Amino acid sequence: MEIKEILARIGYVRNQANLSAREVSLRMGMSPQYVAQVESGRIVLTVEKLLQILEICQFPIERFFSSNIVDYQIDNQLKNLIEALPTDKKQHMVALLKK
Repeated sequence: MEIKEILARIGYVRNQANLSAREVSLRMGMSPQYVAQVESGRIVLTVEKLLQILEICQFPIERFFSSNIVDYQIDNQLKNLIEALPTDKKQHMVALLKK
């Protein structure tokens, strides 16, 4: 994942939590402009600060780094349903999806 995508995902996370960049910054104990500057790429984000943003926004780290952040929940539901199927049913599903 490239840095531009990570920065865009931070904005997505904030929006999902209905929080402004300023509000997240203040909750982090940073200057009011901190998150906006991070999102614009003007400040280098540390892993520690990223984790802090995710915690404030109550956003799971595994979803943040998933291949599809938007469809993560439904992808997980499908994955769990498929994993619970017996092997023969999985083979039928594969055959069906290939058509």
